[in-house]
Amino acid sequence: MTSRTASLAQSPLFKTVSAHLPHDEKVQLAYKRAIAIGRAYRLTADDIVNTTPKFWELQMDPILPMDGAAASLLSLHLNLCAGTIARYAAVRPDMTSTLNRLLNFELFGQFCLTEIGHGLDARHLETIATVLADGSIDLHTPYDRAAKHMPPSSPCGIPTMAVVFARLVVNGEDRGIRPFSVLLHDGYNMSQGITSKLMTPRGSSVPLNHCLTYFNHVRLPPIALIAHSEKGDDIRNDFFDHIWRIIVGSMSIAGMALCSMKMGLYVAGRYSQRRTVTDALSGKLTPILSFPTQQYPILSTLAQSIVFESYLKDALKLFDDQSLSLTTRHCIAAISKATLVRHCCSSLITLGDRCGAQGVFEVNQFSVQYADMRGAAIAEGDILGLSVRFAVEILIGRIKLPKSRYPDSLLARHEASIFQELRDALATRFKHHRDPEFQALVLPQCQGLIEAVGHRMAYDAAVADGLDQRILDMFVASVVREDRSWYSEAGGLSRAKQVDFERSAMKAMLPSLDALLTELRIENYCHAPIISEEGWQKYVDGLPTFKSIDVIDTPVSHSYDRHPLRAML
Repeated sequence: MTSRTASLAQSPLFKTVSAHLPHDEKVQLAYKRAIAIGRAYRLTADDIVNTTPKFWELQMDPILPMDGAAASLLSLHLNLCAGTIARYAAVRPDMTSTLNRLLNFELFGQFCLTEIGHGLDARHLETIATVLADGSIDLHTPYDRAAKHMPPSSPCGIPTMAVVFARLVVNGEDRGIRPFSVLLHDGYNMSQGITSKLMTPRGSSVPLNHCLTYFNHVRLPPIALIAHSEKGDDIRNDFFDHIWRIIVGSMSIAGMALCSMKMGLYVAGRYSQRRTVTDALSGKLTPILSFPTQQYPILSTLAQSIVFESYLKDALKLFDDQSLSLTTRHCIAAISKATLVRHCCSSLITLGDRCGAQGVFEVNQFSVQYADMRGAAIAEGDILGLSVRFAVEILIGRIKLPKSRYPDSLLARHEASIFQELRDALATRFKHHRDPEFQALVLPQCQGLIEAVGHRMAYDAAVADGLDQRILDMFVASVVREDRSWYSEAGGLSRAKQVDFERSAMKAMLPSLDALLTELRIENYCHAPIISEEGWQKYVDGLPTFKSIDVIDTPVSHSYDRHPLRAML
């Protein structure tokens, strides 16, 4: 793991137990943390536009899941807002000043694309930007359903602008959706004509000032239009080109999911090593890690984390390959996000459950990271929506992914088989892929199809990386659980064989658990007090404490001695 933020993660800014803070102070803390992380990296316009290794290092930094709100702010600010502006700044000198202020965190950036009435259907957004006779632009929200949804647009003490997507209208002609540069507020007061409605908090996640944002005939200068004004030949492709940074964000979220998996794994692993119960047979204290029910979620998540790290290295190479089409690169990002986010959310729930009551407290990191990742699953492309789109395009041959380097492997055979099964159904039972009956058959399976591709690609990358066979076996055993019926019917693994394979993989990997946890190099980012006795005692000592008042030789008289208690219904 990177050491660029290791000391920052141990600083008071990040070691503050934010669970004790009021809501508004938590939000302000998220902004401070986001700025501190950003300044630790000091990304340049080149880093962002060309997604350099330094850019990806930030996206994969384990400090991000320590505060999901700070991570969201950084993604909005650097990747989405600054990334969109930096792409055009090279040929638009008038944007240079704004870009520099963003990179120096003198100005905060937001990204207003989706609307409350459209969500994933962003191509049909209704915010209108009309070019007036004098060249200025009238930005307007014509209906309540066209309010921009989610981006934090309320005053936060820092001047804030946004890249706002609206339908460009010139001389009555709809030219398609374009990005515009809009100053939302000066840090304290909203800009003329802009209304921000602060939404109620999301459940359990680190709080952020999510908003609904409305524009009431906001007058913008001509230079507010970031992209060209001509109507393109392919409006759909133009739209995806303008929102390219969303696709980068999908890939980034996969990296954050991997870090969250590692953090949850480390906390659960260390807690399971130190937490003891009385063994029923021997009567001696024994670590709860001795139970197979504790071992499986820890060992399977550990194997997945190591294998997915190899996978992400491969996936990033493909994603950054300029010879591939934008659609193919978007597909790679979708596979990465869908696979890792789903495994991350699943593992955080299971690992948290295995820590009992301790697993539900925010301070122990499971529940809050799970809630943050639920939000991430929707941000930058909902994983189900992405899965439906790209599974169908792979099925009908519009997208050709690199073939497996190990086509005879169990996971490659699984991927090939389930896709071929649906291709055969399409060829023999349906006229085309838009047939409602075909969609009823395929759409519920799309996320599983995409994850099957991700599993196979991850296995290929791990084998090519030369990972220990024990890790590979544990990974495969965990993936077999995802589709037991296929592996029993077509994979040659009966239910009994699946159980034996899993038990053997666990037995082989367990002796290396302690060393592998250390090799994650994630401990600086894990502040859960249950990790160690020392951490737990320090946490308990810092809790608000209530005691009785010591009184000498004075009998205690309780009010209920004189007044019978009655239930108040």
